Amino acid sequence: MKKLTLAVGAIESVAIFLYGLSIVIKGTVDHSSVGSPLVQFIIYTIFAASLAACTRGISKQQNWARTPFYLLQLFIGIAGYTLFSGTLMIYKVLGVIVTAFGVVGFVALLRTPQQ
Repeated sequence: MKKLTLAVGAIESVAIFLYGLSIVIKGTVDHSSVGSPLVQFIIYTIFAASLAACTRGISKQQNWARTPFYLLQLFIGIAGYTLFSGTLMIYKVLGVIVTAFGVVGFVALLRTPQQ
């Protein structure tokens, strides 16, 4: 289960970073006047870096990383639910996928023994 936890953490970290990057690129191309794409990019980058640090801590069997990893999985579940609440079908599908990743990451870490 540890390999599954590490895989989920790595996939989520990369996906969150790429999502933030897509926001800043789209905002720059479209000259967005709503919100600040750069600020959103910074927030998503911090989120992805936090998740990557926790995933690395779990890979090195450091128990300090477990609780933050659980909390980050809960945040990912909340993000998935928010997407699922959207009006378009693509948002609903993405919401289910994101929520499933959060649940799988949470359960996989629960089933990974502590050292």
